Amino acid sequence: MPLPSTPSRLATSAVVDDTPLRSNSAPFGLYPKRSSSRLSSKLSSTTAAPASTAPRSSAFAGPSNATRAEMDPVLRHELSGAVFSDLPAFIDRFFPPTDQIAQLFEHALDTGLYDAADAHWTKWPPVAAERSVLSFFQDVVDNSLLHHLSCDATTDRRRVYRFVPSNEAPLRNGDCMRKTDLLLTTQAPLERVDFASLRHLRYDWSTVRVVGELKCNPSESNKDGTLMQLANYAREVFGAQPGRRWLHAFTLCGSNLRAWLFDRSGAIGSQLVNMNAQPLMFLRIVCGYAMMDATEIGFDPDIKWDVGGECVYDPTVAFLELEPTALFARHAIVSRGSVCWKARPYRESARTSEDSWRYVVKDQWRAAERQSEAEIISAMRAYEGPNIGLPRYTSFGDHQQDGKAVDIVSVVRRDLVSAKSADQEPADADTVSMPPPQKPAWSASHTATSSRKRKHADPAAPSSSTKKIKRSVEGSGSMPQKPAGDAAPPQCNNRIFSRLVMSPIGKSLDKFSSYTELLSAIRDAIRGHSNLYHNHEILHRDVSVYNILIARPEHGCGAGILIDLDLAISRNRLKNSGASHRTGTPDFMAVGLLSGQPHRPRHDLESFFFVLLWLATFYDGRGQRREEMAGEADTVFHACNNILGGSFVQLAMTKSGYVSLENFDNMCLSFLDEQAREQLGPLLAEWRDLLFPAADEEGLWEAMIEACDRRIVGLQSE
Repeated sequence: MPLPSTPSRLATSAVVDDTPLRSNSAPFGLYPKRSSSRLSSKLSSTTAAPASTAPRSSAFAGPSNATRAEMDPVLRHELSGAVFSDLPAFIDRFFPPTDQIAQLFEHALDTGLYDAADAHWTKWPPVAAERSVLSFFQDVVDNSLLHHLSCDATTDRRRVYRFVPSNEAPLRNGDCMRKTDLLLTTQAPLERVDFASLRHLRYDWSTVRVVGELKCNPSESNKDGTLMQLANYAREVFGAQPGRRWLHAFTLCGSNLRAWLFDRSGAIGSQLVNMNAQPLMFLRIVCGYAMMDATEIGFDPDIKWDVGGECVYDPTVAFLELEPTALFARHAIVSRGSVCWKARPYRESARTSEDSWRYVVKDQWRAAERQSEAEIISAMRAYEGPNIGLPRYTSFGDHQQDGKAVDIVSVVRRDLVSAKSADQEPADADTVSMPPPQKPAWSASHTATSSRKRKHADPAAPSSSTKKIKRSVEGSGSMPQKPAGDAAPPQCNNRIFSRLVMSPIGKSLDKFSSYTELLSAIRDAIRGHSNLYHNHEILHRDVSVYNILIARPEHGCGAGILIDLDLAISRNRLKNSGASHRTGTPDFMAVGLLSGQPHRPRHDLESFFFVLLWLATFYDGRGQRREEMAGEADTVFHACNNILGGSFVQLAMTKSGYVSLENFDNMCLSFLDEQAREQLGPLLAEWRDLLFPAADEEGLWEAMIEACDRRIVGLQSE
């Protein structure tokens, strides 16, 4: 049954436990900064934050209308070194030969659809113009070949999806306005199709199964721009479908077909297939797409839609019901792909109660090179100190090998790329070095060095002010250069999927009810940061508005809690990882960090300053969004947003100018409303003097906490 555009709820299998179990991205492949509500059409606009001023982690922000010219450089940086094409074992791995396909080819011969003497599909147009190719897919692929398959007694006809045109109107619920050429979608009819009646139908990114790009010129198969179009579509799918593990896609340029798979490590592609000269291979791919079940196509096998839909889940364990609108998700391809949902026990009786959402489910794809979450949490648990989030949680794992979780997508990826170097069947990924891939020009063979660990992450679209960014190079889109000499090719990035089920212990910092509550929470979060650094030798590195919680009184851990150690590192690491990106959220990143300095504790403390300035600028004393700040203004945050597509150096210079001693009052405090200037302005000014420049890093924690305490006392006396 097709996936409904508005499912009533989601459920996931869950067993709450204190021991994390690593899982993979599932068979072969993968999975998604913006909260993705694409699974629900009921979007509330009342909680939307203006895109120009607020972090675009809201599900309610509309399309950014970013053009290809804006997004392509961002995606090039993101995919740099993460593309492997012309893999010889790709098709056998994903589209194995079957008797059913062989019989279908016999049917094509018997009915004259394929002329074996001429080695040609009889209805294939002499010029592969888009409309002619779409007509071929309607008449031959959909209404002849796939219809014949659906009538086969051994085939579940409900499982044979049809190709549909999608070239007339942009798809709904995307981050950017994008039109594709050809889709397999859960919205499409499952019987014979008439493309003329479907031509103007607007599909939804949340229902896309497979996406295709058509070109008339065969040479376009090997062009950067063709794959960039697919990359734009993949980014939209992962943003619109937070539970999507990977995406199958294809290009058909003239009669040359290439299959692609996008996942959280990048993209891998098959060798070119000439659909006329290799008809069986063509059938294996296009019919394989049409007959893939939900798990094979990339839907999360642990999640089900309660009303119809792609029902793939394990019913043998207890369930958590997920709120369809994700709390947080990303539009990105190569990334941690973090996504969070509210959750509650399945079949909970108090369905109408907000309090019934007792849990938060967090999925992510961390780089295997990073210290594991389990190790970090174990270190934190060794000291049950205040102001660090220590939730009860569970993780899910599907595949184990020698007692360790195995990331199947990365295993397959390594096998396929390794097989290409040996020109043989896939070998042991640990014993075969990988060859330099050939195409496209910005693929792995053109990265700057092979020894560096690739941790490319969520690119920031130019329209978003606070998307976490990890750019691979400075500037606006120059391609990485090919390594000189005999540099070894880079290794495939291994990402491991994990799922945490947590009991929330507080509310988001931007939900404060008074300035006293706000300052108390930030003060305690600074204490937690100090505790992490001095007692556990962990540097947080990602202080932002949404990584600080206002704790519930019953937890007895202070007013504020610092959470999210995704980017945390050991303080004993003497040098940068070697990755050519910087971590953090642009609005809150320190000037020195943007300037290229190694990440120091003072940079995190500077982020606390920008968090308070951000909230003082855009919220009033009751924690309500200031409507007058919805439009464009000249705050430091608007200025950073306007140049987000530029370099880190530009961001550093802009921030530095705004917070300089001579400009701070006029360019920062002047945008605060009267109450904020009076009640928060003195603390912001004192913190500014401590941080710019920070002469005594070791004394910064205590100095900032003492200044905060004095301001809290002042507010209470007022």
